[in-house]
Amino acid sequence: MAILQVTSGDVSFEDALSRYRQGDFVPNHDGKVSFGFTRDVIWTSVLINNASNLPIKKFFYLDSAWLDSANFYFVRQNKLVANVFTGDTLPFSSRRSQTRMISEAYEFKPGLTQVLIRFESKDPLLIPLYLTTEKMIQRNLEINHYFYGFLYGAFLMLLVYNIVLSASLKDSRYIYYSLYLVSFLSLNIAYTGHGFKLFWPEALFVQRWAMIFFLYCYILFGIAFCFEFLKLKTYLPLVYRLNHLIYVSLILLMLGVFIYGDQLLAVNIGVALTSCLVVIFISLGLLALKNGHAMVKFFIPAVFLKAGGAAFSAATTWGAIPYNTFLFHGIEIGMLIEMSILALALAFNLQEVDKARITAEVIAQYDHLTGLYNRRAFIVNTTPLWELGVREETPFSMILLDIDWFKTINDKYGHAVGDSALKAIAKTLQQHIRKSDVLARWGGEEFIIFLPNTSQQAAIQLANAIREKIASVTVSHDGEGLSVTASFGVAEYHCHMNKLEELIKLADKALYQAKNSGRNVVCDFPSLITLTSQPQEIAQQDAV
Repeated sequence: MAILQVTSGDVSFEDALSRYRQGDFVPNHDGKVSFGFTRDVIWTSVLINNASNLPIKKFFYLDSAWLDSANFYFVRQNKLVANVFTGDTLPFSSRRSQTRMISEAYEFKPGLTQVLIRFESKDPLLIPLYLTTEKMIQRNLEINHYFYGFLYGAFLMLLVYNIVLSASLKDSRYIYYSLYLVSFLSLNIAYTGHGFKLFWPEALFVQRWAMIFFLYCYILFGIAFCFEFLKLKTYLPLVYRLNHLIYVSLILLMLGVFIYGDQLLAVNIGVALTSCLVVIFISLGLLALKNGHAMVKFFIPAVFLKAGGAAFSAATTWGAIPYNTFLFHGIEIGMLIEMSILALALAFNLQEVDKARITAEVIAQYDHLTGLYNRRAFIVNTTPLWELGVREETPFSMILLDIDWFKTINDKYGHAVGDSALKAIAKTLQQHIRKSDVLARWGGEEFIIFLPNTSQQAAIQLANAIREKIASVTVSHDGEGLSVTASFGVAEYHCHMNKLEELIKLADKALYQAKNSGRNVVCDFPSLITLTSQPQEIAQQDAV
């Protein structure tokens, strides 16, 4: 193969053939396949010698889907014997070979055939040209089908996963991540030729601008996702205030390049912006990490890996490194790795949010000072036991206790001593109840105990045992021990009760009586009948 790169204007087939004979074509000894983003026209001359006595059918196959023009001229004995015009400037249905990549068949007769091929493109001018057989083309296409099947399948799974999350959680990060995925998937479909073959085979204008449009969408949604994922509103508020300006500028730039209509300029601007984004993303990530954003530990490696894949693809496209199919697809592989890491990051974030929610729910059930259930948790945990006891007609009782002279303790010795007293009594209560009992801090200096399968007499005995234990507890204050006592009210369930609150109310009345009986005592209601028969006065109480 020999190459003529026309840097200004164009030359006709006849002129190209004449210049070949004059020696203007340069042998392609180093196997160059990439000419970057250029307006140049590339002519190649391929000499093919069929040394057999029979015609041999071979295929010219281009492992690139974004060539505007690939015109083949077949010359034998200095005469043009066949020519074929193909490329993205023709509708896909006009191609003789309906493969996604450009391929042209020709039957080479015995002897020497010269093939002159003219290449031109407003996209990167990449010409990985193969002379091969139909069987090898099918094998290559089959490998491509597996590769893109895996790639698109993975992207679609990530997309569905994040759409479901965005719909259920109403979290903007999942919404922008979904748009980021869609834009890259659309960009890939456009520049791999799948779009031209499957979605817009007759729409030349769409084929011309689809890749550029999706490239700018990818940039726009990438920035939006970066801003939301890094929570710049929280961690970099000054930068976040620029988001609307950035979005408007990108949209105006996109409209400008479309109106101007220079495809190559639009591609160059898009590629330059994509390169700048990597630097911007990593810089913002490092700043957010410095300000305490833990999720950046996922973001920075993901961007680095995508940048590495894109760098290999760009280097292959520009010809900086020898062409290799695997390296050429580096951006897709890097993007898949990046999006997988980011999906894991979002899943990790979801797990952290769920963990925080569970923690908040647990914290909401407990009193932060004593570690006991609070009033709300007491009701929630006692209600099923109440219903079970009522249904099975088993006895159960309630104890309500109050620390004596607690306000005086706080006023005289300080709230720290009062808190110590509360914690000491809470610990004492925990040591004397059963696992089946429900203990809670009812509020202030009051505690409550629900006792399933416990008669009133047994509850009174337990209350007295706890009362005596509390009286023996001392709270340290300035090196001295401070004693505290508590008053107790006990009530038992009766079949006339309909609600848990009624039992609590009886225990509260018994507690009130205990405090009026000199404190540090246990009082109870002897029966509901006595209470009912004397509605205007408190029935006689037993002070134990």
